[in-house]
Amino acid sequence: MDMRRVGRISLTTIEWIGVVAFGLLLVVTIAIGVMLGWVGDDPDPMGEASPDIGAAVPLLESAAALAPTPTEVSSLFAPIHQVLTSPRCVNCHPDGDRPLARGGGLHAMNISRASAGAGLPCSTCHAEHNSKVFGGPPGAPHWGLPPADTPMIFQNRSVTALCRQLRDPAQNGQRSLAELHEHIAEDPLVLWGWSPGGDRTAPPISHAGFVAAFRAWVEAGGICPGELEPPAREGAGDSE
Repeated sequence: MDMRRVGRISLTTIEWIGVVAFGLLLVVTIAIGVMLGWVGDDPDPMGEASPDIGAAVPLLESAAALAPTPTEVSSLFAPIHQVLTSPRCVNCHPDGDRPLARGGGLHAMNISRASAGAGLPCSTCHAEHNSKVFGGPPGAPHWGLPPADTPMIFQNRSVTALCRQLRDPAQNGQRSLAELHEHIAEDPLVLWGWSPGGDRTAPPISHAGFVAAFRAWVEAGGICPGELEPPAREGAGDSE
């Protein structure tokens, strides 16, 4: 056999094998590329970009962090309730029409909310300052009970009931939360409660502490225990 012919035949066979192998490699490469394209991000069926859920998670976490917990809501009004239901404040904010006196008893001489209408206003005995006479009546500017249409009862009110009552303009003398804060911070009669004179007891929290607690409650929107967010309007809620 002619060896040169065999060499040419063998070379031709090897070349064909190379061509076939290259073709197979090309087909496999294309197939892999197509498969990788299929397992990638699916296009939105409506032709719109899908929302980035991962980017929204931090926003949701931030909103949750800003929302007060039930414990925080309860603690906001707790010091305010502690002051307003103390004997010093309850004396003129009783659950009834008769003011209270030392020891929680009823005011002497049958004094009631109706006394002013009968010609005996509180200022008859209670001047704008404490009496200098031993055992004389205490005094401060505009001494008196709240009016009958908004009696502002503090006595025997639960934390939630008093909170809702206090923020309700229909029950607080048509005051906004900001006006309530100004009232408890500056009103002379309120201030007298922390300097009542003699052996009279003051509220259990300092006036500065009370004002700070009240301000925190106002800045929280007047939220009350049992609520996840403050009401849309300050008049929401009824007393219990």
